[in-house]
Amino acid sequence: MQKPYLIFLTVITVLFFACNKKSAKSDLLYNIENVNDLHSLAKNTVNDSTLVYIAAARYIIDRDKNLPDTLLIENLFRKGYYYKQIGSVDSAMYYFHKTIDLIKGPNDRKRNLVYFRNTWETDEDNNNLANGISAAQKLIEISNNKDNSRDLVYAYNFLERVYINLKNFEKSLYYNSKTLETAKQSSNVDMYVVTANSKAETLYLRLRKKKEAFELLDSLNTVQCGKDAKRQLYRTYGKLNYYERNYKKTAKYFKDVLKLSKEIPLYQNFNVLESYNNLTDLYLEIEEYEIAEKYLDSTKAIILPNSFPAYVTKYNEYRFILNYRTRDREEELLNEYRSLIEENNREHQKKIDEELFALKSANEKEKLAIVAKNESELKNLKLIVLLGFSGLLMLVGYLFYRQRRYKFQKQEIQMQQRLLRAQMNPHFTFNILSVIQNQIEESQESAVNYLLRFSRLLRLILENSIHNYVQIENELELLRKYMDLQLLRFPNKFDYNIILENFEEEDLLFIPPMLIQPFVENSIEHGFLGIPYRGLINITLRLQNKCIHCTIEDNGVGLKTSNKEYKNSVSMKLISKFTYKATKHKISILDKKDNDASKSGVLVEFLIPYKFSEDD
Repeated sequence: MQKPYLIFLTVITVLFFACNKKSAKSDLLYNIENVNDLHSLAKNTVNDSTLVYIAAARYIIDRDKNLPDTLLIENLFRKGYYYKQIGSVDSAMYYFHKTIDLIKGPNDRKRNLVYFRNTWETDEDNNNLANGISAAQKLIEISNNKDNSRDLVYAYNFLERVYINLKNFEKSLYYNSKTLETAKQSSNVDMYVVTANSKAETLYLRLRKKKEAFELLDSLNTVQCGKDAKRQLYRTYGKLNYYERNYKKTAKYFKDVLKLSKEIPLYQNFNVLESYNNLTDLYLEIEEYEIAEKYLDSTKAIILPNSFPAYVTKYNEYRFILNYRTRDREEELLNEYRSLIEENNREHQKKIDEELFALKSANEKEKLAIVAKNESELKNLKLIVLLGFSGLLMLVGYLFYRQRRYKFQKQEIQMQQRLLRAQMNPHFTFNILSVIQNQIEESQESAVNYLLRFSRLLRLILENSIHNYVQIENELELLRKYMDLQLLRFPNKFDYNIILENFEEEDLLFIPPMLIQPFVENSIEHGFLGIPYRGLINITLRLQNKCIHCTIEDNGVGLKTSNKEYKNSVSMKLISKFTYKATKHKISILDKKDNDASKSGVLVEFLIPYKFSEDD
């Protein structure tokens, strides 16, 4: 994992080189090029720095309102795609849907199809079919048949698949016809063949229109199309002929499918396994066991650890059927049976054993039923007593919980009031006023600016302190104003960086106020005291279950003897007590030198509870 300060330096380097181009370009063109460079870096990396590149691009986008909306759309998509690559599905779906929510009609960008397809395919893979349908329908709404036929083919084809899964065959046929219509219009021959082939299968299997199904397949067989489209066409031919008991034609088509599957690199193992299984099934059906065994051996030779589990299960079933029917290798039959049980049917075997036991003990159960009937009244009485006792316990528990919650809220308010007094301690206030006094003597204009900033900070602290929970956007604004004010006191003393990993600052998240500032103050007042280099504070926030994981890191002097009051300050004790009660996790305050002698500074980690509304 990359270290935070290395990631920070990487972004600074990117922005530095971009700044050299600014003199030759307008601000707008410079910012566009800068954002595009950061997006390219994010596209080519899948590690901790990816989110930093995306956050840096978002920083530029938020501060230049003249930038095109397409940059914000791409930024959200890049974040969703990052989470898709690392397997964080919920976050990926969230940012994909935020991406397409910003896209307005008309559909005039080829890139839009990438956004929508990633959205509905991620929804489909995770069985969120309703969200996927909504995404496809939005693409249809903003598109027109003349200019966007290529995009509409994929949207209609997705809806056809979804409605087949939902067993709504009327709608699946409707979207099938729409796919065919737009495939013709866009000259997408392969998609036309695949879609019409799917329609033939639906006609045969779902609607029992066998003649129409074969007529449609015959018409498709005359069309010049790609190998994969032809493979799917022959597979459907083979399946329908199998159902018609026309086994000679079935064998011909299935062998053609196998040949094409071996010629197509994409999904080769998947398609070849399917072809071998289909041929094995056919020859078992017509009792050509030697040929069936040949295809089973071919299947076994290409099974990989990541092969499609359903096809591996089919292979085991066919092997068992073959050995059972031939009965000439009883030991092999037993081994195949054990393998099948161990790999795929442990739970089934358990149920079989339970059913066998149930059959053996049927007579005993019949006798016990008579006894159970006699005891039923007594059990009912016990049940009533138990329910009454449980209700009483629930009532007592509720009253205890309400009393404890009231006590906790009271302690929380008291803690916040103490924190407010600790934050606006006389030492800090005296320093601020002293600086203002000096500024008045040197420059009244600077003094006014400084006093204005101090008054805004004071107003934010007072506003936040009267609420148990405040929006995270307001709390981060207070934090920035505080650090900016400290930079006026100590020019060039330190830099700071705030990183939000899997949520946006404007999201509706509410946290208790004034939990982060005391740690930042300790870094500035104590950690950077007397250091011969420029300080750096990194603040990272990440959603984690029902809390926000907060990391505060500096490169100061660390927890040496002269700085031992870091852990013993009033603010630290109050915050530690509050967060432990709210999250059941203690605050971690470590000297980085304990883990790596070459590093200096303090690393603070703790959990912050959050809500979705102030009164939640």
